Amino acid sequence: MNKKIFSAIIAGIMTFSVIPTAVSAESLSEIKGDVNSDGEFNVSDLVLVQKWLLNDSIKLENWKMGDFCEDGVLDSFDLCLMRNELIGKKTEIQGRKIEVSNIEELFVAARNAQPGDTILAAPGTYDYTTYQGAQKIDTSAEGTKEAPIILTAADPENPPVITGTTAENGYVLQITGDYWIVENLIITTSQKGIVLDNSNHTIIRNCDIGNTGSEAVALRDGSSYCLVQNCNIHDSGLITPGYGEGVYIGSSYTVTGFDYKCDNNTVDGCTFKNIAAEHVDVKEFTTGTEIFNCTFYGDGMSGQNFAGSFIDIAGNGCYVHDNIGYRNNNPQIVAAFEIHDQADGWGYHNRFENNTLYMDREYGEIDTSRRMYVVDGWFSDFTVKNNLVDYGNGLEKALPEYYNSDYVTFED
Repeated sequence: MNKKIFSAIIAGIMTFSVIPTAVSAESLSEIKGDVNSDGEFNVSDLVLVQKWLLNDSIKLENWKMGDFCEDGVLDSFDLCLMRNELIGKKTEIQGRKIEVSNIEELFVAARNAQPGDTILAAPGTYDYTTYQGAQKIDTSAEGTKEAPIILTAADPENPPVITGTTAENGYVLQITGDYWIVENLIITTSQKGIVLDNSNHTIIRNCDIGNTGSEAVALRDGSSYCLVQNCNIHDSGLITPGYGEGVYIGSSYTVTGFDYKCDNNTVDGCTFKNIAAEHVDVKEFTTGTEIFNCTFYGDGMSGQNFAGSFIDIAGNGCYVHDNIGYRNNNPQIVAAFEIHDQADGWGYHNRFENNTLYMDREYGEIDTSRRMYVVDGWFSDFTVKNNLVDYGNGLEKALPEYYNSDYVTFED
């Protein structure tokens, strides 16, 4: 570092160790890098810092926002970090728009995607089994928080159909990278629809996902902070009904090879129809799942593999709220929500609030040992508030006896 820059640094430290009196603390920007307090970090901030380092007569409105090293000093090291941040920011914001119209182009685009890319799939049918005998469309490409990778319809009013040829084998889409947005697609006719493995902060929204041999959506192998939103999920479990969940979060303790910890995932505003197993199954070793604004239709639930409720929970800290469930006279549904004791220390601290449940039959009529509870979790310490239930005689506030546990906290 030359003496001039060093002198400028020392002068800067002395001059700007406090907020300039001409600018109030409230008016200063809190955006990292925004040294001129114009509400944006851009090239003008970089140029201003560079000039300030070379000329102590230059004034900075908000020098602290340029302290990228966070050492209380504004110097050439911060300038380098600012430059790197801007280069990365420019690359991410620009991204690429990649138009695809056939399965080969879709494979290439998905596997070679970069942060900020938007893959636009034209209307039509994309059968992944026709591409070199593929068993799935798979990608390990990674987006970033600022620049996710987006796979979407070029025309949301005419979404592409991404499909296999049979519900017996394959996945339509498997993502193993972080920060994807998958939206406005029809996903159909495969053993599984969309599978996220070790994919964090990924969003699946506004998709139609169905006609699967087993589950429609699986968030597994360490996938956390993911969102399934406003999707139409239907006709799952066509080959193996007992494993035909709508959304499956985590993995069973009986299955090896997966990271069981799939935390803070959200299912929001989805509709479930003709789901052979539970609509949402939250496995042991998962924490912080939130399920809300969903609509569950009980038609089609098979009862196989103990599937007997809209939602089955074996994880901790789940928040289930503002959902509507219609049993639709399906005798296989023997509770609205169930909590299972699959592993020591799991199946606890869950919350059920503002759910509306139409159970069709009088409480206890079908199976007096199960009684069609609102929440069946005999061992668990769950919390309930403002749930409504209709046992064939109109909606009523769910009474304490409609919850099967001695450890319930009532906040109604």
